[in-house]
Amino acid sequence: MKKNISIILAPFSIGGPNEAAKDGPKALMRNGIDQDLKELGLNVKVIKSPKNIIFKNCSKDAINRVSTSKIKNLESILKTNQWLSKTVTEEIKNNSIPLTIGGDHSLAIGTITGTSDALGNIGVLWIDRHFDAHSPKNTPSWRAHGMPVAVISADKNFDTHPDFQKLLAIGQNKKLPKVKPENIVQLAIGEKSHIKPKTKWYSMEDIDNIGFKKAVDDGINYLLRRVKHIYVAWDIDSMNVTGTGTSGDGQLTLREGLYLAREINKKIRLKNRLAGFEIMEVAPKLERKDLRGQTVDWAIQLVTTCFGANLFNNLSRLTKNIHV
Repeated sequence: MKKNISIILAPFSIGGPNEAAKDGPKALMRNGIDQDLKELGLNVKVIKSPKNIIFKNCSKDAINRVSTSKIKNLESILKTNQWLSKTVTEEIKNNSIPLTIGGDHSLAIGTITGTSDALGNIGVLWIDRHFDAHSPKNTPSWRAHGMPVAVISADKNFDTHPDFQKLLAIGQNKKLPKVKPENIVQLAIGEKSHIKPKTKWYSMEDIDNIGFKKAVDDGINYLLRRVKHIYVAWDIDSMNVTGTGTSGDGQLTLREGLYLAREINKKIRLKNRLAGFEIMEVAPKLERKDLRGQTVDWAIQLVTTCFGANLFNNLSRLTKNIHV
């Protein structure tokens, strides 16, 4: 079991509709996620993004510029994801598990591409309210945060739009798809969509019908049978929190999230099959005032539980309360 964790900070949010998600890395670090992981006996390395990579001060006009033919802010998205892909690959080859803190979910293009470049045939456990499987042929917004699953699972003929082809070219290995669609499990889908990707997925309605435990067990076991290494992509909007771009009362509770996190730790990480991990779309500025602090608190609990925290070994939980 790997003890080395590389926290990659990616305060990047112009793949989405506003800049709120760029505050996620700072918020989680300010509240001690790195110290919590060290407390669990892990060797933690923190990697900050180069100043020339992240375009933090993009104007609102640039973020929301109306376009009917081009992916918004494409050059910045390409540059950032190229850096992420290379960084993730290097950390995996250095025998470390990359833990990327974002940022909007367009970053998954780079993180998952880098993981695939390092390990080859991987599976992805995608925990998200959204499919994130749009491409230029069907996008309603032309924003890349809605496209990562399409990018990582596409062959070169999936969408021939030149912007999409540039996203497909990210990374070192040009073999496509980066991840076979049948090796992607999407859990907690709760947003209406006019597309149905060729992944294996469980909607919130499915979870209501079969039960959360069965959905989690079936999804994880399915991936374990198919691949050696699993990458976990966790969008906080899968949870019933308000500090994210699209919140909803019908999403996962904290108890459900912690059950899932414990299963990830037990069945994937402790078996040395965790390829990498990301937590995305934490946006404290969007949080409802009477729930201030909840989203960051939940995010840290979910991440640390995936890396082995429990009631008895994460003592900092007894001495700090970020709600205060």
